[in-house]
Amino acid sequence: MTTTDRSPGALRAFTIVELLVTVSIIALLIGLLLPGLGMVRASARATKSQSNLRQWGLGTIAWANLHEERLPWEGMKDAANMGENLAQSKFWANAIPPMVGQQPYSEISERAFQEQRNVDLPGDSESIFMDPAAMPDSSEPPAFGQPGPGGLRRQFYFNYVPNSQINNTAAKQANVPDFAPDFSMSFAQMPYADKTILMVEMRSSKNELQSTDPHYTRDLKRHRSDWKRFAARHFKGGHMMFADGHVAWILNEEATTNSRGQRAEPFLPEDDWNSNKLIWDPLGPATDD
Repeated sequence: MTTTDRSPGALRAFTIVELLVTVSIIALLIGLLLPGLGMVRASARATKSQSNLRQWGLGTIAWANLHEERLPWEGMKDAANMGENLAQSKFWANAIPPMVGQQPYSEISERAFQEQRNVDLPGDSESIFMDPAAMPDSSEPPAFGQPGPGGLRRQFYFNYVPNSQINNTAAKQANVPDFAPDFSMSFAQMPYADKTILMVEMRSSKNELQSTDPHYTRDLKRHRSDWKRFAARHFKGGHMMFADGHVAWILNEEATTNSRGQRAEPFLPEDDWNSNKLIWDPLGPATDD
């Protein structure tokens, strides 16, 4: 028998062509599978984000039920005033979390400061302050106050923040100062609770938007926000929590387009970002101020 003869039970090796075909098929299958896995992960992160905002909705309504149907205080606008904000029990980041079994943020920030470490960022904890899909531009959270013994100052970091427009007209009508922990909107002043925005998912990175977007360069070191810093990391949009407690995904482009269909400057004084779907200021126009 020659070396080329084969018995019926002899093993047959793959040829080079067969191996290449097999490898190509496997590579093709992997290429088809990976985008699907990525979509599943993205959907799971979006679901977690929605769940976090629903917790904020439950907590907000529970707190309001104990305080004459009024919202917690949104805090002074400048992040440099965060120390004064966190000193107030009515500040939203302190008031709402205990309603759903979470720590006030004053305790979270103070503990990190005493231990001279950074406050948690996305991926560090399961806190309702964090969106698992958020990817901050910097590993250093926003800081305020004087340095501690290790050189770190007190810090804060939020992915979900109050709608900074909701009290605008009410505050102007009442002529209240910037520091007014006892002043806030009541649910009775919101005729369209299903459209009135209470909290938004804020961008964690400028790169959630295209570099040509008019809001690309906005400062994201904030504890309250409106359309200017609205998220775009979940399928080119983000989530909002409304006064009736429901949470919805909104396309970033929709949230950032005003009543004249404008997204970019120059804006006019009469431009209004309230719409038949989204109400930023329930008592007056939502303007770019």
